[in-house]
Amino acid sequence: MSYLWYWPSGGWDFDAWKRAHPWNPIITEQSGVPGLECLLQINENLEDWKRKREKLILVVKEMLGELQDTKPASSIPEILSTQIIGLLTAQRLRYRLTESEWGYAWLLRRADLNDKILPVVIALHQTVPQGKDEPVGLDGDSSLAYGRDIAEAGFAVFAPDAIGFGERAKEHPNAFYRSADQFFEANPEGSVMGKMIWDIQRTVDTLQKIPGIDAARIGCIGHSHGGYGTLFAMIFEDRIKSGVISCGITAFRTDPDPERWWWNTALIPRLGSYEGAMDQTPFDFHHLAALIAPRPLMIAAALDDSIFPNTVEMPRLIKHARAVYRAYGLQENLHSWIFHGPHRFPSAARTRAVNLFKNSLITKSNIEST
Repeated sequence: MSYLWYWPSGGWDFDAWKRAHPWNPIITEQSGVPGLECLLQINENLEDWKRKREKLILVVKEMLGELQDTKPASSIPEILSTQIIGLLTAQRLRYRLTESEWGYAWLLRRADLNDKILPVVIALHQTVPQGKDEPVGLDGDSSLAYGRDIAEAGFAVFAPDAIGFGERAKEHPNAFYRSADQFFEANPEGSVMGKMIWDIQRTVDTLQKIPGIDAARIGCIGHSHGGYGTLFAMIFEDRIKSGVISCGITAFRTDPDPERWWWNTALIPRLGSYEGAMDQTPFDFHHLAALIAPRPLMIAAALDDSIFPNTVEMPRLIKHARAVYRAYGLQENLHSWIFHGPHRFPSAARTRAVNLFKNSLITKSNIEST
């Protein structure tokens, strides 16, 4: 995957990064615990969780590092082209991520709803070179055209290219970053995951400026790379009111290849400080899911996933996160679809995802802020 510059074959060198970035690992209650620590003890309540949450957010922020990016002066997008995809009108947009960097996305709407104000769902793609074209059904695996499915159900859908993909791949003339060295020269204390979060926050800014979109009703969905992109984005962007994660998650402690997060990619380099001792990591994925509470969230996970294996922990992970939702009195807002099968997003799970967005973005009663 040489197109993806933050993989070793594209130029990422973790060992060189680590030599230049000495760092003292963080210690929390989860550190040294080989299993998934209970997030709420029997005698703890919502106020206890909120105190824990404040500390945990700071830990995750430190793990992700800090970018040098600053917000652009304008968030108004430009329409580059328009085409018809079945019943949908698809506009190809560019919008500012910073004053000097552009993002690229498809905006889908049903043609018969062009005069309506619609809730919007951000559709994040998996690890494929075509990026945003797959979730809208223009290229790639047709079973992952969930953005098109959601738009056909009556939502606006905004499908952006993640950094390193589509029109932001290093070979594309529109790319801003073409190497890991270039990215880390501009963001010496940052991470690619931190950049992904930043970019989705600027996407949300842009949605505020698009006519016909109700920017108070924003959802997010993604498979694999787009799944953990959705998870991390929702932690730091509370304007996203509900989300769906398909695959892309397995506990650090049971992952046979946790190097995916630091050596195989530049997503979270500081996690490499725990190499060979993953039970020392200060948080795991049940903490991350709980940080989204009480907003509606669906997690779909394949028990025979060869890319994110050992998902046998997923029911326990969700159980721990649901305890936090229960503390808010909204345990029904955390949904799971655990199935036997490979790394995919089954049709039945995609149908449930559409229904979650209908219930959370059209019926607003379940939307709560953190």
